[in-house]
Amino acid sequence: MKTVLILGAGLTRAAHPKSGVKKCPPLDADFFDIAKLVNPKLTDAVLESLTALVGDYAKVLSRSLETASTYLYIKAIDSKIGSPYHHGFLGLLTLLNVVLSETTNSLKTSPQSLTYRFLLSELNKEALEEPSDLTIITFNYDLMLERVLDEINQKGHPETFCFPGCYRFEGLKVVQAMEGAVKFSTKSFEHKGVALLKLHGSMNWHSRHKSNTPNPKGMFDITRNLHVLDSPMIQHSISWKPKLRKVYMKPVIVPPVSGKRGMIHQDLLGLWSKAAKALAQADRVVIAGYSCPPLDLEARILLSENLRANPNKRVYVIDPSPQTAARFTELCGVDLITIYKSIEAWVRDKRP
Repeated sequence: MKTVLILGAGLTRAAHPKSGVKKCPPLDADFFDIAKLVNPKLTDAVLESLTALVGDYAKVLSRSLETASTYLYIKAIDSKIGSPYHHGFLGLLTLLNVVLSETTNSLKTSPQSLTYRFLLSELNKEALEEPSDLTIITFNYDLMLERVLDEINQKGHPETFCFPGCYRFEGLKVVQAMEGAVKFSTKSFEHKGVALLKLHGSMNWHSRHKSNTPNPKGMFDITRNLHVLDSPMIQHSISWKPKLRKVYMKPVIVPPVSGKRGMIHQDLLGLWSKAAKALAQADRVVIAGYSCPPLDLEARILLSENLRANPNKRVYVIDPSPQTAARFTELCGVDLITIYKSIEAWVRDKRP
């Protein structure tokens, strides 16, 4: 039996112990509210750049990280170096890094943690013959899933997690070690264990630049080299000196834009094809904490086309909002979807 987990920011939020908003992993709608608590100066600078560009419409953009990042991403691609859009996107990229490191690096990954129990329950399904029959598709930038899978791998479930082979990049032969940073416990480039397909990029996938404010051409070049950082913790303000000249690292991410195939990094394109194949072949699909935003037409096409390939597959949605859960009924093209209100309820139920 092949299983696909489609996981969104709601899963990371569910892992938060609810002990303070400042440390709460952000959702799309409250990203800037949490960002103001984490780094008010940088947040104000990003919001001011939006206001300078679009006036009062900035209030609408700031209600959604996806909307704001999509707007700045599209405008920055065609802008000149030093333009307001160029600086605005760079500021947002830095803010994303700072907020996610502050709110997710400290999340627990022990066997008692919710995310650990959730993923382990899937790996322990009797019908799952081997870890490679489990594929995770996520649109999250954080490293929570990698950390939990690494923990599971160390706690008596070898061959579950292979870093960086889990990402399923073709031709990747090197990971970038970082001085003084903790490393993943395993290192293998083989495509074994659980597949972790991060379709919007990741905070440990970086491109290298000669300037801390790289020009748009270099920053959005789809052929630029992708460097995977060997650390389970999100790092920011990364620079290094491989030879004589200092270079700067910038995360490789793609906001939920339509027509993204013409602007997505070439190494990420193959991941979308692998995700399509996994969805088409899946016997079970579990969707947790992911709302399938209307802006992300590519994701909606990916899900609707490939989930309909097997109308007999079982589909489960974990989301506290019935309206969000019901959205997948049409997308998946199945007659029955089982809905759970929380990850806790799913883990307790032990459904096969």
